[in-house]
Amino acid sequence: MAVILKMQTTGQPGEGIKAMSVAMPARETVYRDRFPAISAPPREWHVRIRRQLATIAVMGGLTFNLFLCFVNTRVMGISDSHVMLFEMLIIGCAFLVALSRRIDLYLILALYVSYMILLFAFRGATDLKALRDILIPIAFYLMGTRIRDIRLADKLVALSIAVVLFFGLFEYLLTDLYLDFFNVLGYFIARGTILPEETFGATRGLFISGVRPEPRTLLTFLGQHRVSSVFLEPVSAGNFGAIVFAWALFRSDMRFRFSVMAAAMAVTIMADARFGFFTCILMTLMMPFYRLVPKTLWLPLPFLMLAAIAIYGLTTGTEGGANDLAGRFKVTAGILTQFDLPVVLGIAVTDQFTADSGYAYTLTKFGIFGFMAFWTALVFAPLRDARAWPFHSMVLIYLLLLMMISNSFFSIKTAALLWFILGTSDQFDWKSLGPTKNSPSRQSV
Repeated sequence: MAVILKMQTTGQPGEGIKAMSVAMPARETVYRDRFPAISAPPREWHVRIRRQLATIAVMGGLTFNLFLCFVNTRVMGISDSHVMLFEMLIIGCAFLVALSRRIDLYLILALYVSYMILLFAFRGATDLKALRDILIPIAFYLMGTRIRDIRLADKLVALSIAVVLFFGLFEYLLTDLYLDFFNVLGYFIARGTILPEETFGATRGLFISGVRPEPRTLLTFLGQHRVSSVFLEPVSAGNFGAIVFAWALFRSDMRFRFSVMAAAMAVTIMADARFGFFTCILMTLMMPFYRLVPKTLWLPLPFLMLAAIAIYGLTTGTEGGANDLAGRFKVTAGILTQFDLPVVLGIAVTDQFTADSGYAYTLTKFGIFGFMAFWTALVFAPLRDARAWPFHSMVLIYLLLLMMISNSFFSIKTAALLWFILGTSDQFDWKSLGPTKNSPSRQSV
C-alpha cells in the first residue's frame, strides 16, 4: 500500500519505480531474517549444512557408545550390529561432507578398497573391521580439508572436552547413579566384547579396566577408579586427553585455550592414563624442535622401531611383560617373532591376539606395504601453510607412541575428532589469521 500511495503522489513517472525499488528490499530483508536457511544464497546454505553435518559426525563419533549404553540399560537390548550401524551412519555422514568435484577422494577410496579386496582374496576371508579401520581417517581427514574452518575445529574441541569432563565427573562422583543410567559392563556383555564368564557372573558395573588392582600412577589419593566418561573404557579417555591437549598447545590464539588444556589434563589424570600424561609432556617439550625435523626423518621411524622390536624379540625370546610401556614393548616383540612372511605381507591370517600392539595389529590387517602406504601418505600429506606442521608433528608422535601399546588409534571414539582437526589444520589458510609467534617458516617444512 505504501508503494501504491507513493506512486500516486509522485509527480514524475520515474519516481514511482524508484519508490518500488526502495520498498521491496525492505520486505526481502524481513523475509531473510525470518527464514535464514531458506533465503540464504546457495553457496552459503551448502556451507552451513556441511558444518552442521561435520558437527554431527564428530560429536556422534564421540558419544554414540554412551547413547547405546543408555539404550541398553534403560530401553532395550543392544547387539554389536547396532554399533556397526551407528558407525556406518557416522562415517557416511563424514563422507557426505567430504564429497566434492575433486578426484582425490574417489582415487584414494578406489586404491584402498582395491588393495583390501586383493588381500581378502589371498586370505580367503573378508575382514570388514579392517576395511572400516582406514575408512575412518580417510573420511574425517577429508571432511576437515573440505570445510577448513579453524573456528569450528576450536569449538568442537572445546565442546568435546566439556562433554567428556562432565560425564567423567558424573561417573567419578556419583558412580552408583551413573550405573543406573549407563551400565557399562552390561553394555559390553550385550555386544559380545566381554564374555559372562570373564566377569565371574557380574552383569552391572564399570568396564573391566575401570578399576585397576594396582595403585594409581597419577594422584594416588583419587583411588583405584579409572574414569572412562563417554568412552566407557579408560584407555580412550587418556588418548582423547592427549589429542585435545595437543590442539590447545598448538592453537596459541584459541578461546579458552588454558581452560581446555586444564580440562584435558584433568580427564587424563582421572583416567590414570600414563600414556596420555607422558605424551602431553613429550609434545610440550618438543615444541621448539618441530620445525627442525624434516619429513624424511619421520618417514622411516615406525619401520625402524618395528625392526628394533623384532630383533629384540628374536634375541631375548621374550613373550610379554608387565602392564606398562616396557611390558607392552616386550608383548609386541613376542608377537612379532611369531609372524611368518605371509602374515607380514598381509596375505595370510593369524590367530595371535594383537589388540595390545598397534604395530602388530596394523601389520596383520594391512600388511607391510599397506602400513608403508598409510604412513607415507600421512607424513607427506600436503599442507597449505607451514604453520600447520607443528600439530601435524604432534599427531605423528601420538601415533608412533600409541602403536607401541594399543590399536585404539583406529577407534572412532577418538579418531573422529583427531582426523577432522588434522585435516582442518593442514588445509586452513593460516595467513588469514595474520602472523603468530609460533609460526615456523615455510622453508622449514
